[in-house]
Amino acid sequence: MAAFLSYYYISATLPIIAKPNPATLSLTFADNVKIDGAKMKGFAKTTTKETVYAIYTFKNEQEKEYFIQLNPASFTLTMTGTFSEPANPSHEYSFDMSTYMKMYGAIGVFESESILRTEKRTGLRTRLSEQRRKVKNHIAATFPDSLQTEAEALLIGDRSGMDEEQAANYRTLGITHLFAISGLHVGLLAFLLREVLMRLLLRKETVDIVLIILLPLYAVIAGGAPSVWRAVLVTVLVLLSARGGVQARLDNALALCAVCFILYEPFVVFQAGFQLSYLAAFSLVYSSVLLARTQSVFKISFLVTSISQLALYPVLLFHFYEISLSSFVVNLLYVPLYSVVILPANLIFLATTSFIPVLADVLFMIYVPFREFVRFITDWLASLPFQLWTPGKPDGIWLVFAVAGVLLFFIRYEAGSLVRYCLPFVLIPAIILHLIPYMDSSLRVTFLDVGQGDSIVIELPYRQAVYVIDTGGTVTFGEPNWKTPEKQFEIGKKIVVPFLKGNGITTIDKLMITHADADHVEGADEVLNEVRVKEIHVSPGSEKELAMAEVMQIASVKNVPLIPMKQGISWTKGTTSFHYVAPAEEKYKGNNSSLVLYMQTTGPSFLFTGDLEEDGEKQFLRDYGQANFGQLILKAGHHGSRTSSTEPFVKALRPELTIFSAGRNNRYGHPHPEVVETYASYGLSTMSTAESGSITVTVRKKDYEISAMIP
Repeated sequence: MAAFLSYYYISATLPIIAKPNPATLSLTFADNVKIDGAKMKGFAKTTTKETVYAIYTFKNEQEKEYFIQLNPASFTLTMTGTFSEPANPSHEYSFDMSTYMKMYGAIGVFESESILRTEKRTGLRTRLSEQRRKVKNHIAATFPDSLQTEAEALLIGDRSGMDEEQAANYRTLGITHLFAISGLHVGLLAFLLREVLMRLLLRKETVDIVLIILLPLYAVIAGGAPSVWRAVLVTVLVLLSARGGVQARLDNALALCAVCFILYEPFVVFQAGFQLSYLAAFSLVYSSVLLARTQSVFKISFLVTSISQLALYPVLLFHFYEISLSSFVVNLLYVPLYSVVILPANLIFLATTSFIPVLADVLFMIYVPFREFVRFITDWLASLPFQLWTPGKPDGIWLVFAVAGVLLFFIRYEAGSLVRYCLPFVLIPAIILHLIPYMDSSLRVTFLDVGQGDSIVIELPYRQAVYVIDTGGTVTFGEPNWKTPEKQFEIGKKIVVPFLKGNGITTIDKLMITHADADHVEGADEVLNEVRVKEIHVSPGSEKELAMAEVMQIASVKNVPLIPMKQGISWTKGTTSFHYVAPAEEKYKGNNSSLVLYMQTTGPSFLFTGDLEEDGEKQFLRDYGQANFGQLILKAGHHGSRTSSTEPFVKALRPELTIFSAGRNNRYGHPHPEVVETYASYGLSTMSTAESGSITVTVRKKDYEISAMIP
């Protein structure tokens, strides 16, 4: 009840975001401060205990290296800079900086220009932070490269170095939680430490006091995640209860921990980790009657996984839009594997590399091949199809419906009803969530805000088909250097795929790559790896371009047909027809060889021109200049460059609405002012993703409406 009421109270009392203005602040960064490329960034506290998200840009490589060695979390940095507005999200399912700041109660984004002074901090928390850093450095210096990321995650709760592909595999199998320090890890650590101390002939009461003191310190060293504090505080309360100092049932202990955490860090109620951690714990505590019905270790393990997954599935869908179906079975293998083998092994390696390095080398020789085998099995399991259920993000009403179904399932099952009579309470809401998109009679065309690039998603009525035109991408300049981030921002994975999954789209019927420029095709490999694609359409000859190499390779591995298309090819799906109106030639010439698609609906028609430029527009007018396009919505060629949208082309088409797909503050100045003026001179409306974010045109029968991420 405290968590529930706090969520709504804190929502109504969020800090007012600071307006853009210069300031000088003395900041203390949290342990998770990140130095990546040319920037240092993370949440920091001011001297008045307000939280800001601070970003500092290094002036040179030497300064960057200095701060890497410095450990910024151990210092107070006096910085000058300016508060800036949080960047708007591309769409409702992509990363939202404002929401992220809300999770930590931050008052604004502070972009620093210079650091005036650094002051060494003192105190217990600083010492623990430095100890955490020492453990991280020790792991980097003594563990084999292939084991370092896992050791950092399991021992100090640092998952920043996890490989994206490996993380995706863990999500597919539903075992990501094994890499977060949780009750399982804390319980095992407490048990091992207790056994060691008891064997050193310490009195039981003394051992309990030592654990009560050390466990909170470990929570700080381990990163202080909600799951860590939950496990530590509950363990401490259980130990106090065992000593007779406190009498508390486990559910009350959990509730007390949640209340204390909210009082200490109120905005934690917005974090998915807090919600999932406590909900899973409470679901297991209140299912003790069910778990007590069997003595089989295998059945208990299956029940624990099933209860947790069922209890969490509405929250998982709300935050991540999909859940792993294979986790019910996979966790039966991986939970014991990590509990009995992998976590204890990492603890042993930490001890042996510190005190007996020769023994550690011998153990690594045995363990590394074993861990490689486990990784191979994990990758193979993750490659199996149909493991994820992706109905998309449910709205508020259907989310309540799903939660009620879960509660009714547990109530009826605990009362003694057979499983087959209880399952409808869970299955009916789940089936409805899955079928909602297939009951929508509207057609949607979304021009995604992918920065300086193109990506368009077409959803036909009743989910008859989904077509994607281009996938965006990042254009890189020069060779990587010290300013280059370790992990480049991936448009396909961070913007296109979340939009698809947030809408419950798991299959693309046709992926249309207009031409082989990086800002149109680079994200295709990420889309192909995350979503099923039935076929790929390309401009003739473009498949030979270097930018298409990775797409060709993935398409070959996944047996996705890659089909060259050209002018004259048409098809119809339901009441919507599609016509390729360019290119006419099969010789690839870059922008003017873009696939151009004309779509006719029950309402307006659409023309998607890729990066078509002046010569291509002239050819189009020669072929179709006399055609009547009626109500036309145009995706302007080449992001609104002056090399396209020529006056004869605009005059002939006279589109009701023209959309420019361009990045905010892009280096090219797209859309060029003279192009916008050309449309304005004919009284024609224009919109740009640079100003409006993602733009959606929804067609219902003969009418249509336009919505944008930024109104």
